[in-house]
Amino acid sequence: MNASMAEQNAIAQNIANVDTPNYKAKKVVFNDVLQSSLVANRTNPRHYNFSTSDGSGYTTVTDNFGSVQNNGNNVDIDHEMSELAQNQLLYQALGQSASNQFQQFNMVLGGSN
Repeated sequence: MNASMAEQNAIAQNIANVDTPNYKAKKVVFNDVLQSSLVANRTNPRHYNFSTSDGSGYTTVTDNFGSVQNNGNNVDIDHEMSELAQNQLLYQALGQSASNQFQQFNMVLGGSN
């Protein structure tokens, strides 16, 4: 859910800066951090694996999607609105899943519905 919230913030910044000269759109990337966290240098095979990432699971980078407008801005409002809708659905699904998980824990622990 934290990564989805970070993506929501990046999209909101892009939409807010749609008319800002020379603004470059931002996007949240997950796979690059995942890949870098899977690579580890161990000096002994008995050592535990470790991660070089900061633990957040995502990074925010400049998005080179679309064409650059006359003012140097590359924000495509239609693309951003589509990404916003998709991310909102993802966040709602993650929230519902977390809520269901807590309800199951509550039931197992003897709480009421």
